Amino acid sequence: MQSQSTPAVILRTRPLGEADLLAIVLTPEQGKLETAAARARNSKKRFAGGLSPGMRGVAAIARGRGALLRLESFDATAAHAPVGADLTRFAYVAYLCELTDELVLARHPDPELFAALCLALEQVIGGAPQALHLRQYELALLRCLGLSPALTSCCVCGSEVGGDGSAAFDGPRGGVLCLEHERGAPRLPTAALAAIQHLESGGEPADLASAPAALRRAVRDAIQSIVRSHLRRPLHAQAFFAALPRDAGAEGV
Repeated sequence: MQSQSTPAVILRTRPLGEADLLAIVLTPEQGKLETAAARARNSKKRFAGGLSPGMRGVAAIARGRGALLRLESFDATAAHAPVGADLTRFAYVAYLCELTDELVLARHPDPELFAALCLALEQVIGGAPQALHLRQYELALLRCLGLSPALTSCCVCGSEVGGDGSAAFDGPRGGVLCLEHERGAPRLPTAALAAIQHLESGGEPADLASAPAALRRAVRDAIQSIVRSHLRRPLHAQAFFAALPRDAGAEGV
């Protein structure tokens, strides 16, 4: 059957037999797909640049004999070499891809999510990787999945939450809480809440780069508390951050 070409991001691969690879790819119009890349471990023509997680390109995909699709070829359209030359970039890319693979269901197309992942990958591969890039993507992913945190109204009753320097915030419960429902929930500084709102609305992460480290950590912890509540297991990519220099990995995950 004739193959169809589509923009794609490689999320994950694993061996499939002696020469093939199972490649999990994200596409804008078909969503997350499982594909079999025949002889991908040996082919220097159809997969000249390899099939590493985070690679962006054009995939030629065709129907196979069973439910598994065939990945006929993959042509990279963005530089990926910096990932292999820098542990920080490697950790960031691994996290973005594994998080997406873990939370996104198969065959649920979402062009907005695809664009958000491509933007995050470009930011951490093409520029200096910053933890705030991860935070903005986490929020975009949650939004696309219908899991955005409540940031201005109580996640339980919907009443508006005022701030006197801090607000009750419980990630697993869904966000900010009013006085009636906070029940000992941790407090989040209103400055951190404003920073999350800035990122969630599409504001530039660079605008927060000079914020105090304590504020950036509060933003990380709040968003991560939401993300972790939707994961079935800890991500393997977290181990890479433990190996980073303190200044590079402290605010990662």
